[in-house]
Amino acid sequence: MSDALELLRSRNRFEEKLPSGLTVTIRLPRLRDCILAGGVPLPVLDHLVKAATQNGDTPTVSNEDAAHMARFQDEIVRRSVVAIEGEPVTLTADDVGEFSQEDYDRIVELGTRAGTSPLASTST
Repeated sequence: MSDALELLRSRNRFEEKLPSGLTVTIRLPRLRDCILAGGVPLPVLDHLVKAATQNGDTPTVSNEDAAHMARFQDEIVRRSVVAIEGEPVTLTADDVGEFSQEDYDRIVELGTRAGTSPLASTST
């Protein structure tokens, strides 16, 4: 593999110890790809973002919107995890369900750039 390709990959990947103690390698996915793969229409995504940022109010989300968001989050997890305990993996939709809820939530947080990651301090 070329040094340039390795440099490109290193800028977008990092290891994370999940709440369960499992170490995964995360590759930050393109959010647009996850939105499309999860079948999330952009107006629904916009509505969900606005609902999530309401000032302490309980957001109102339809069952259909919640299903879109669940598919989106599953896709984030599937595309973000590229290795588990140093072993390269390609997760399937079924594999996503094997993570504990805490681990799943942390991967979604990292993959959507909602949480801090080792790359946050190096990005410009």
